[in-house]
Amino acid sequence: MDKLITIAEFNNTYDIKYNLLIDMLEQADIPYILSNQNARTVEFYVVSPSNMAIEVKVYEDRLKESMEIVKSIQ
Repeated sequence: MDKLITIAEFNNTYDIKYNLLIDMLEQADIPYILSNQNARTVEFYVVSPSNMAIEVKVYEDRLKESMEIVKSIQ
């Protein structure tokens, strides 16, 4: 089974780079997983740790092309 690798972290879902990365991964047909997305979205209602970032993860076999996308938006 492929290992998941974190390729980027964001503080909220309103970050333009976050949205751009997700769109570009989808266009490249690269599957991804989001961690902690709900915890950061509901921070107004529930006290969540401020250091809990939204993590974008991809499978190890797609890491190289995913990192090219990350570098292109930085």
